[in-house]
Amino acid sequence: MPKKITPKNIYNYNKYISLSISIIITLFIFSMSLVPGTESGNISSSFSVSIKTLLDSVFINNNINLDTLHIVLRKGAHVFEYFVLGISYFFTAKYWKLSILKVLIIGLLTATADELLQNIPIDRTASAIDIFVYDFGGFILGLGLLLLFLNKTSKLNEKQVLDLLAKKEISSKKAYKILYNNNEVIRFTNNAHFVRLRIVIPEEKGVNTFLGILFFLPFPIFIIKLILPFIKTEKMNIPLTKSEIIKIITSKGINLVVNTSTNEKIIIKTI
Repeated sequence: MPKKITPKNIYNYNKYISLSISIIITLFIFSMSLVPGTESGNISSSFSVSIKTLLDSVFINNNINLDTLHIVLRKGAHVFEYFVLGISYFFTAKYWKLSILKVLIIGLLTATADELLQNIPIDRTASAIDIFVYDFGGFILGLGLLLLFLNKTSKLNEKQVLDLLAKKEISSKKAYKILYNNNEVIRFTNNAHFVRLRIVIPEEKGVNTFLGILFFLPFPIFIIKLILPFIKTEKMNIPLTKSEIIKIITSKGINLVVNTSTNEKIIIKTI
């Protein structure tokens, strides 16, 4: 009996296909960096001559220099390769739930590794300008265009969608598509970076006022990570391990209320 096609199966299929395409494009880019300089130059030179011939036939008496055209084509190849890779990683990020920040780091590391590979052929060298301007720049351009046009959420929230569905103003397929797309939006980061802390101690109005002023501003999470190993949470009767606390505070949208055995209340919100 054929396997039933479900949204989950389609999602998993797209998930691995998108990653495979990104890997294949990356390996192709790396393989081009391992081509000896002379051979690589001959390939781009032949393209330059062909394009120059075409331009000469269209634009009579033009001032296009062959050497300049050759440089433009070589740098343009860098931009195009990474432009395509950036587009590919948009879909990889979507199906693997990667943040924009993580994808940008992957793109920068790929561009750096690519340029370092060019040190292997004797007649080629790495270039920092190529990394940040042509390679990573092309990656940002490809990724950015798809984020601009495809990474959008519906203006309707979940309740509004369900109300429209109950009134039969939209179909179940349309409702699913809206809710599904809202859940698949790629965000700049999937983790929280700040935590707002509030501690309430019973019958200690002055202390509570002081703690309110002390914790008025949200704390950067990296500072909490540095301080937490030195805090003896077991003596404070906090029913959480340090690893559980780290996991909580690095998750976005957490609103946690902890009631201790001695009636203190700890409220943790992540931003």
